[in-house]
Amino acid sequence: MTKKLSRREFLLLGGQGAAAAVFLASCAQPTPTPAPKPTEAPKPAAPAATQPPAPTKAPAAKAATTIEFLAWGDTTDGPAWEKLGPAYTAKNPGQVVNITPVADPNNNYYTKLQTMFAGGTPPNLASFQGWEWQVYADKNLLAPVDDYIARDKVTTPYPTGFTSVEQSTKRKGKTYLVPLQAATMIMLYAKKLFDDAKVPYPKDDWTFDQFVETAKKLTDAGKGTFGYQMNGNWYRDIGWTVLAAKREFDNIIDPKKSQFGSPEIVQMLQTMSYDMAHTFKAAPSPADTSGANTINTGKCAMKYEGPWFLPQLNSPALREQKKEVVFDVVRMPKGAAAGRPHRGWSEGVCVTKSDKAEAAWAFAAYLVGEEGNKIYSETTGRIPSNLALAESWWLPRTKELYGIENGKAFLDAFKEGQIDVVSGVPRSKMWSEVVKPTAWDLMNNGTGKAADVLPKVDEKLQKLLDEYWKSQ
Repeated sequence: MTKKLSRREFLLLGGQGAAAAVFLASCAQPTPTPAPKPTEAPKPAAPAATQPPAPTKAPAAKAATTIEFLAWGDTTDGPAWEKLGPAYTAKNPGQVVNITPVADPNNNYYTKLQTMFAGGTPPNLASFQGWEWQVYADKNLLAPVDDYIARDKVTTPYPTGFTSVEQSTKRKGKTYLVPLQAATMIMLYAKKLFDDAKVPYPKDDWTFDQFVETAKKLTDAGKGTFGYQMNGNWYRDIGWTVLAAKREFDNIIDPKKSQFGSPEIVQMLQTMSYDMAHTFKAAPSPADTSGANTINTGKCAMKYEGPWFLPQLNSPALREQKKEVVFDVVRMPKGAAAGRPHRGWSEGVCVTKSDKAEAAWAFAAYLVGEEGNKIYSETTGRIPSNLALAESWWLPRTKELYGIENGKAFLDAFKEGQIDVVSGVPRSKMWSEVVKPTAWDLMNNGTGKAADVLPKVDEKLQKLLDEYWKSQ
């Protein structure tokens, strides 16, 4: 039976309701074909000896098949798909992956995905951040992959003991996300500005106060250099809020209360999203980083970023052009929170419900196998989802490619990763409709202080959360 989704349901899928609305009047999902149950227990009459051994890797579908893959298409991931699609087909003749890249995951991508579902032409496989796919699963648009995982023994992307992996990949006891990367963000620092200012490089046990003082010392108005480059948005500044011993919601999974206005968060974000640029003058405003005032040009000494950013600073190609920025990395400073929390999550792909779910899974399994994971990681700079591979291969490879000595800081940070927020009101909707226009735009341009704008965020987000829970 074809399932009809209402306009309201699709508006809840993301923050781009206006763009998708044109398609929503007749939105429908194609008739799903249930994923097979390959790990079903044998019937009692069948002797155990007759059961075939489990394959060691996901077998490609035998019949010639073309799957549609909607993928991140920015300058980081786009080149990876150009390699991975043909590499998979070469190993699996007749299996073709038709890749549609979309550049911006926080705006254009989810708009495109919603309109494809609304128009009845969803992809067979889709890229997802670890906090955005859950609403689609709740709407029965995605295929659980637990049976495939068990059958094909694809266990390396799901290490035990990592809360952020569990929260990024599972929903209501079922697994949906196939992680391609172990994502986290730490501090990158350009060595030359430290050397010129005779300031010691940061160490992994530094504190938040030391970070702020270091940023001030590295700022030189006469030379036009800054100690820090701000990111200028909530989801990247989550790396700072986790240090404050308070999160933006009462629960990160299915929250019911918004608490951006908590004193701990207000104090942290006043420093990092306002004072750094407008009071201390230790960072260019986010609007001033579009040109020369960046770490890439050697004008900013520090930037809080992820491994996908490494190729932008120092790579064999940049060294050949003599455009490299010699840099290293360090964990985020210690804050009020216990332990060493960092922003961390799993990110990858989900199989949608369709009659090509098996073929879509086969490509996903290739992506997280050793060959696929290495190609993806080496092309993008990202940490493999296979943490053993990250330790044995990615660490020495990052030193060779990007010249960093302390790559282990990424893996240490990932161990205590905290994801953004998993909600029936997706993070993308929260950001575009409330958090950005109500708070970050004003803090970025110096017209709104944290204590004034963050309580207004709570007021507006609470209305969205209350409306969502009333509909459940």
